[in-house]
Amino acid sequence: MKSSKHLLAAAVAATFMVPMSASATNGYFGIAYGAKARAVAGASTALPQDSMAAAVNPAGMAHVGERADLNVEVFSPIRNATSAMGGGNLRSDSGMNGFIIPSGGYVRNIDDQLTAGITIYANGGMNTSYDNDNGGFNLFGAQTTLGVDLAQLIFAPTIAYKLNDNHTVGASLLVGYQRFKAYGLQNFCALKASGCGTGPGSAVGNSGLTNQGYDDAWGYGLRVGWQGKMSDNVTLGAAYSSKIYMDEFSKYDELFAEQGDFDIPANWSIGIAAKVTPKTTVSFDIQQIDYSDVKAIANEGPYTANGGVVLDVVNRGQLGTDNGLGFGWDDMTIFKLGMVYEHDAHFTYRLGVSHTEQPIDKNNITFNILAPAVVENHVTAGFTYRPTGKDDNEVNVAFMHALHNEERGDFPQGFGGTPGAGQSRIGMYQNAVEIGYSWKF
Repeated sequence: MKSSKHLLAAAVAATFMVPMSASATNGYFGIAYGAKARAVAGASTALPQDSMAAAVNPAGMAHVGERADLNVEVFSPIRNATSAMGGGNLRSDSGMNGFIIPSGGYVRNIDDQLTAGITIYANGGMNTSYDNDNGGFNLFGAQTTLGVDLAQLIFAPTIAYKLNDNHTVGASLLVGYQRFKAYGLQNFCALKASGCGTGPGSAVGNSGLTNQGYDDAWGYGLRVGWQGKMSDNVTLGAAYSSKIYMDEFSKYDELFAEQGDFDIPANWSIGIAAKVTPKTTVSFDIQQIDYSDVKAIANEGPYTANGGVVLDVVNRGQLGTDNGLGFGWDDMTIFKLGMVYEHDAHFTYRLGVSHTEQPIDKNNITFNILAPAVVENHVTAGFTYRPTGKDDNEVNVAFMHALHNEERGDFPQGFGGTPGAGQSRIGMYQNAVEIGYSWKF
């Protein structure tokens, strides 16, 4: 018992010691959380495999045994963008393309029906850094580097309750922490209510908009879930996560809509897991992420139609206002398919694929140079190795590749875009390796 507590403390400490970073795969949500779930492309609503289950469905925590899990992901998103500002085609690659992302969890059985635990995981993705390597100018025309950094850490203390032998319910309190910074956005100062002061880059021009260093915020939400065994071979699952209501970013209250408000969107998933042979289980999930309910993410970006204006007074207001410019993201529906093959006492193998439609349309390319979350298809694989051949300690490994995708669109004439002179373009692909270790008590 004492050693298990020490292992949990080490796992939690490691989570905080490693810098938070980006993991954008489905918008800025991760495709999965933990090596086992990642290896099946996140198809885990009805397939709990470890203490990371509560990151998707808290009911699953009742079915993973008493354990602690620690995962470390090495994530590499390769992003590039082309801006048609000034009638040209300014091109730059994001210089941030390697990140370390920890996660972990812990589960204990209180009695035969009640289970308690905690899961810690991260979201991110608006993390880019473009050099001013186009004649000394960045992609938005300022003579500085350009980028943003958004990262989110979620603590999910969880309880799960077995209603009977076949049905389980669970709930997680979602405690969210996020931090953000932006730099190189000086030329957007004319789009905020306080204007540019003595000019772009001045103290007034930058205030609430850019070059303010890191700001952070806390917030709270709730996730509930159900898991039901329909037969000896078929399990169903469903889960719903409320919006996590975050404090506002006071240093960026003239950048994000609603005076710096940036909530974490609500999402839900349903899933099925079927044991198709004695050694093989196939799982399938449908997940929905409601980006449209967060104005800073969903509000339309700069106006791209013909004419010299940037603000469309009907659909787009000044930066930071309730109707302020945003990233123009749509809701996302993701389809995930996974397979688990129990080879023998030492090895289990996993495969997965997922598909979605990226949330950015061609009319919202401008701001999304900062967050080119356009990937749609993922392939995953992984394995578990049990050194002793017993179900006590495990090494888990997962691999992920997100196929390259890109989107093109006009650059607003109000920012110097010229009809027929070329379009802006954003593109990305990703690779990731995740390694985890599990202790069972």
